[in-house]
Amino acid sequence: MSTFHTLETGNRGLSASQASLSTTGQNIANANTKGYSRQQVNTSSSVSLDVWTKQGAGQLGTGVSIDSVMRVRDRFLDQQYRGHTAEFATWQAKSEALGNVETILGEPGDNGLNASMGRLWNAWQDLESDPSNLAVQAVVKERAQAFADVAKTIDRSMGDLATELTERTTAAEKEAQTLISRIEELNKNIMRTGPQANNLRDERDAAVDKLSQLMDIKVTEKTDGSYALTLAANNQPVRAGEALDPETAGGKLGGLAEAAATVTSYRENINVAVTEFAEANGNVFENTAAGELRVAKEAKLELPNGLDEDVKKVQADFRALVSGLGAEAQSAGYAVSTQQQLMVSTENRRQSVAGVSLDEEMSNLVKFQHAYNAAARLVSTTDEMLDTIINRMAAR
Repeated sequence: MSTFHTLETGNRGLSASQASLSTTGQNIANANTKGYSRQQVNTSSSVSLDVWTKQGAGQLGTGVSIDSVMRVRDRFLDQQYRGHTAEFATWQAKSEALGNVETILGEPGDNGLNASMGRLWNAWQDLESDPSNLAVQAVVKERAQAFADVAKTIDRSMGDLATELTERTTAAEKEAQTLISRIEELNKNIMRTGPQANNLRDERDAAVDKLSQLMDIKVTEKTDGSYALTLAANNQPVRAGEALDPETAGGKLGGLAEAAATVTSYRENINVAVTEFAEANGNVFENTAAGELRVAKEAKLELPNGLDEDVKKVQADFRALVSGLGAEAQSAGYAVSTQQQLMVSTENRRQSVAGVSLDEEMSNLVKFQHAYNAAARLVSTTDEMLDTIINRMAAR
């Protein structure tokens, strides 16, 4: 062992401390950078020297080696967060659609379909008391026209909502394809760069987080560092350019698909109620389809047989439909709230691992500074020893 051995040991300590200080500075600088994962320097004792002692062969340490500069992440929390994000997006899409259907129906209210049915039925009761009264006949036609207007407005609004959901689904599919392509591109860059491509990995995880809002996906990291994406529902691979099935995709896409089916179902059931009510009113209406409901111009206003029973049945069925809609919308709202709480809670736990704590980084800053100063002192002490050996002993 030479005296220069200690000098090299001190130099290694300086390098490790300096790398740790630089990494701490990087963390502090990116404390508020969205998607940034804190980094840490991983070190280990460097290869020892074999030496001979009185007790036999031994080893003498040579200092410290810098093994890697890696991100701090918890894959389990990442997957858990993405699962909650997908569920939240699914229920949010459904809840918004159900809320829109409730708004379109406007029940209970004075301007809704149920109120229009009641007003027309009341007009028939008045006409029954005075069948030849032209003014009362005019009221029946006016109330019938009002019902037709409400029915057509609701049907048109439901159609517009269905179209909007289709457009949103198309936009979400395009966004998902863009993210999938970007993730595959980052996979290639990471494979070329190596396991310590920290910034690229942060960017990829941020893209995966966004994709998890659109689709319920599982992420598997391969040995080469690339991500393999599969659908949580059926483990089918997710690749750029391949068609996406919203019904199995989950996430926002799945929520929009379910929302579209729900809106179509309610639209059909509402149209059934409108048609049955129109048919119960005899020859007042020329066309009983909800979207094309028209009042007959030359209708003979005679009280239809069984009007009371038919109207009561239609109104009861319609009220049951509205009640079911309200219960479904409420359940969806509860699910949104629950998933949001789970998502926020998991994100907080995830940030406690991957996020930057300024208090912790300031503590590390002091720790690594002391280590650097100590290593520097070792180097200066060794330098003094070498000076003694080389210059002072030579002078003697």
